[in-house]
Amino acid sequence: MKNILFVLCAAAITLSSSTCNSTKRTSKSNDANDAQQQAVNSDADQNLVEKYWKLIELYGNPVTPANNKEAHITFHAEDNRFSGDAGCNLFSGSYQIQNNYRITFSQTMATQMMCIDMDTETKFLQAIEMADSYVVNGDTMALNRARMAPLARFVAVYLR
Repeated sequence: MKNILFVLCAAAITLSSSTCNSTKRTSKSNDANDAQQQAVNSDADQNLVEKYWKLIELYGNPVTPANNKEAHITFHAEDNRFSGDAGCNLFSGSYQIQNNYRITFSQTMATQMMCIDMDTETKFLQAIEMADSYVVNGDTMALNRARMAPLARFVAVYLR
């Protein structure tokens, strides 16, 4: 009886220690993945964030300022927030960058003013909602959906 009890205790200890080791390995693996993800996001952030991106093209068509306002977007590093002007109304929300230049937008909200030309604004806000990836090449940026033709193209504007 003592031998059976001893074997059961030994088995329980062995099982719990192997579970702990497995958990530790997974935790270390997750830490490495998190560090790699942060490095990817850091590189992506440097190309994307804290720049004024002027909208120059929507769905392949050139954009001209509507309602005497320039449509643009800015990605802020703090709290992964974005904001901009859609040509009539101001908008803002949250964004998340993932591997391979993937991006998701959420919590997008906009003011509700009515302007004479709402076409550019409507398409611009739709493009932001549909976009799932981006490409930055020097001073140009494109928001894409499923790696197809760009939904929207931008050029960086620097104040100097």
